[in-house]
This record gives sequence, structure tokens and C-alpha cells, in this order.
Amino acid sequence: MLAQQHPSFASRLSDQLQRALALCAVHLPDAPQRVRAFLTPFADPPATGGFKAIPAAARALYGAVLAEHGEQAAARLLLAAMLLAVRDTLAGPRLAQLPPRVRAHQLRQLGRIASHDEAFLPFCRLDGDVFLKEFGLATLRLYAGASSVIDPRSGMGRSMLWKGGWLGLPGRALLFARAGGFKPYFEIHVNRLYQDEFNEEGRNECYRCCADLYELHPEALGMIAGSWFYDPVVEIISPHLAYLRTVPEEGGARALFVSHDEQAARNATATSEKRRALHAAGQYRPASWALVWPRAAQIARARRHGKDHQD
Repeated sequence: MLAQQHPSFASRLSDQLQRALALCAVHLPDAPQRVRAFLTPFADPPATGGFKAIPAAARALYGAVLAEHGEQAAARLLLAAMLLAVRDTLAGPRLAQLPPRVRAHQLRQLGRIASHDEAFLPFCRLDGDVFLKEFGLATLRLYAGASSVIDPRSGMGRSMLWKGGWLGLPGRALLFARAGGFKPYFEIHVNRLYQDEFNEEGRNECYRCCADLYELHPEALGMIAGSWFYDPVVEIISPHLAYLRTVPEEGGARALFVSHDEQAARNATATSEKRRALHAAGQYRPASWALVWPRAAQIARARRHGKDHQD
């Protein structure tokens, strides 16, 4: 068992889990049973739907705790469930089945998550992005890939065909036809609580992780992602971010316009005075773009660029 091979953070995890269960017990006398009952439905995820899909039984249990005991009790339930999930993952067989590269990243993230205590409670909301990413890593619904987390059960809506207008329709249709369809895909996401490897090498390592994971997930048609920073104009405004789009495109990916929307504007201007100023002056209109990287092209790129490299 991998838990026996990593006693340091397994011991820390045990302490954190006991503290979390004790906090739950303030509200729920049957805390261990409730936490286990919440966690159990996540053991059999649907083939598609992504990491934000919550089983009905788990949602109902969480809703009952929230209604009967309030937000604090519900948050404590989620913290305990996440820590219990880490313990289960360390003790179970699925972690050992991951490709070595991905397993190393997953263990690093599990060790980080094992340190979560009461300070993490503000993030413990069932549909909260931060919680779902940490919980996804804990339950292996998400894989750790250096700069990003990797969702193996995502997909692209058919409406993507029309978002480039009539002129773009044939090219987009051909892209998805050659890839094999609209789902399932690996989808990569930035984890707000872990950005130490959000750089070009961390991103390249993420692509290598995806390439390795295709053997475990032969059903995956490729990799997708969505963000304002795949917009080609970002290369001009913020050239240090150009690699996020240009490296995949050089490896056979396609960047596709999605929409001009408020979320793209908020995200694009959140951390850059230059982008904020250009947006305020009407000289930059942030847009959401999608990245689509067919499996064969991504694997070929990994083979050309050090698939076997690992720190």
C-alpha cells in the first residue's frame, strides 16, 4: 500500500482527519458515518460530466446537514470528507495504477492537501471551485499535472461548431471529426491553491502527463481547455503568456473563439494593470477561447519533446 510507503504525511493526515471528525461531531454525533456516507457515492463517477458533477445522494446528504445544522457544520463535513478521501486514495489500488509521472505529481498534491485544517473551511462549499478541485485530487476524480489539474471526463458542447460564425463552421466540424467527436476529453484547469508550477515548463509537464494518461484512458479523444489567455491578441499585450497558446498550436492544437463575456473580462484584468488600462480605454476586449488538442497530435508532440523527461 502506498500509504505505508509515505508514513510522514500519512501520519499528518491521520491527525488532521481526527481533528476534522471531532469538529464534525460538535454538530453530528454520527460524524464518521455521515462523512463516509457522503464520500461513498463519489467512488463510481459517470463516464462524462466532469469534476463538478455531484452525485445526487451526496448532494442530498450535504443539503440535509446544511439545513439542519448550518453552514459551519456543512463546511466541516466537507473538510472531513476530503481528508478521508486522501486516506482512502493512499490505501487503495487506483493510485498505484497511475503512470509514474502522474503518480509523483498526485502524491505531492495529496501531501499538500493532507495539511488542510480549519483555515481551509472558508473554501468548503459543495459547488465551490476551490473545494471541488482539491476534493477532485483527493478522490482521483482529477489528476495532478504540474501547472494544472486534469479532468479525464470532460467534453465539448456541439454549440462550439457555431461560435466561429458560418465561415468557421467547416474547419471546426473537420477538427472534431478528425478528433473523433465531442467527448470525452481531458480538460485542464488551473488550481488557485497551487500555482508554483504555473510557468512554461510546468505547462509542458502537464502535456506530458496527458500523453502518459492516454494509456489509462484510451477513450479520451484529446485535451481541451478554456480561458481568456488562449486569445491570440494576448501574445501582443502580454507576450510572456504566449506559450500557453503557441506551444500547443505548434504541436497540432487549435485555438477557437468562444465569446466576449464578463468572466473573461474579469479574469483577464484581475492581475495586470496593463490589461486593465487597455480594457478601460477600449483598446482591449477580453474574450473566452477554447483549446482543442487531438490525442494523436498531443502524443506525437510528447514524443518529439521529451516524453520521458521527469524531474
